[in-house]
Amino acid sequence: MQFLEQEISFITETTCQVMLGLDIRSGILPGTIDLVGGFCTGKVEISGAWNGVMLLHGSGQLANSAAAVIFSNGHSEVTPQDRSDAMYELTNVIANNIKALLPGPCQLALPQVMLTTTEDLKVAHAERVSELVFDCQNQPLYVSLWKR
Repeated sequence: MQFLEQEISFITETTCQVMLGLDIRSGILPGTIDLVGGFCTGKVEISGAWNGVMLLHGSGQLANSAAAVIFSNGHSEVTPQDRSDAMYELTNVIANNIKALLPGPCQLALPQVMLTTTEDLKVAHAERVSELVFDCQNQPLYVSLWKR
C-alpha cells in the first residue's frame, strides 16, 4: 500500500504548513481513529481515467484550528459551520493536488464534509491504496486514497 504515499505526504504537509501555518509531521500518531473525540471527514469522489475516493479525517480540535486560521477568528469564536467549511477547503486543496498525480483526465466531485462515523472510515466497493497519518498541531490527521 504505497501508491503515491511520498507525494501525498508532501502535498498534505505543504498544504497544512503554507495554507494554514500549522505544524505537521508525518506518521507520529497511532494509525487508528478514536471517534469518541469527535472527528470530521472530508470525502472527494474521483472519476475518469482513475476512479476512486480520497478521504481526509481530522479531529474536531484540528478542524477548529484550521477554521480559526482561515476565517481569522479566535478559537472560541469558531462555529460548527466554520469547522465544516475549513475541512471542505482543506479536503478540496489536497484532493486537487492528488488529482494532478493520477492518470488523466480525471474529475473531482465537490467535497462532502460530515461528522465521522464508523461507516466513513471505509469506502464501499473500493480498495485502499494509500493511507497516511499525521500529527498536526498535536492532533491526528488521516489521508487515505481508495481505488474503484
